[in-house]
Amino acid sequence: MGTRRVQKVGKSTFTVSLPHSWVKKNSVAAKTEINIDELGDGSLKISTFESLKAERKEREITIDSKEADAGYIVRKALAAYISNYDIIRLDLSGISLEPVAREKIRRMIKYKMAGGEIIEESVNYITIQILLKPDEFPLSKILIRMASIANDMLSDVAKAVMKGDINVLKDVLERDDDVDKLFFMSSRWLTNIMEGQRSLKDFGLKSPSNCLEYRLAFRHIERVADHVYRIADKFIESMDELQKQTISAMIMALEVSGNVFIRGVNCLQTGSLQEANRAIHESRKNIMVCEDLMRQIINGNYSAKTLSSSIIIIDSIKRIAEYSIGISELVFNLYV
Repeated sequence: MGTRRVQKVGKSTFTVSLPHSWVKKNSVAAKTEINIDELGDGSLKISTFESLKAERKEREITIDSKEADAGYIVRKALAAYISNYDIIRLDLSGISLEPVAREKIRRMIKYKMAGGEIIEESVNYITIQILLKPDEFPLSKILIRMASIANDMLSDVAKAVMKGDINVLKDVLERDDDVDKLFFMSSRWLTNIMEGQRSLKDFGLKSPSNCLEYRLAFRHIERVADHVYRIADKFIESMDELQKQTISAMIMALEVSGNVFIRGVNCLQTGSLQEANRAIHESRKNIMVCEDLMRQIINGNYSAKTLSSSIIIIDSIKRIAEYSIGISELVFNLYV
């Protein structure tokens, strides 16, 4: 729309004229209020409040007979959610969806889509609307909440195994959905940022260069929670057959992994490079402990099932330490 010359009015006010074609198109008149957002590259986005209300992205997903698998439908719906669509309409008219599959889709909306609500449902259609806005749950808050849930899961596994409490371990399995829900929300917000629809301030970020580091941090935390889930699940299977000495060694390594994990996350907030560096070194030492423990388990006298579960437990403890290293390394990327 061409170049505009900035004018100074009074001592501290700067003004610029709006293009006539834009004013006419958006029915802007004297005293009309407009919205101005500063985008990540420093440019300004000017919009009317009416246009903001109309900025709802819609996506219709048509499912044919070859795609009638519930898991496939769930993955396509989640992809649309992450891609920042506000209204997602599932066209099921070309298939006969079993009640079990329909319930799986409802559970996906409830447990995986933050802010997602079914606003229309029939035999042929399911329409989902996303009601949550970025400024209601910024990325920094999501990061802290995800890490807190994952760390509580890990801590509860350690306590439950030492007490032999299987019920707590089963409760940990259910909490993994909470981390997944926040992870998908964070992915949605990052897509929104890349599309340049909202100001970085709406998401709690200071610079667009932080987006990659946040994306990796969210993925690392989500994977930590997945491995805690695996650990809890395998302890349920094998806890009664493992020797107390072996269990104690596993829990000690798990607690070290949990400690360096949460310290790395805290460093993302504080920017302490020294603490992040210490967490990296401690994680590497714990990885070596896990490798030694793995050799001891393999050489032990366990049934095939218990051996398999034990290997998975130790491998997951090791993976948590590795993801903790990844989180601590992100501190250097953000603050150097």
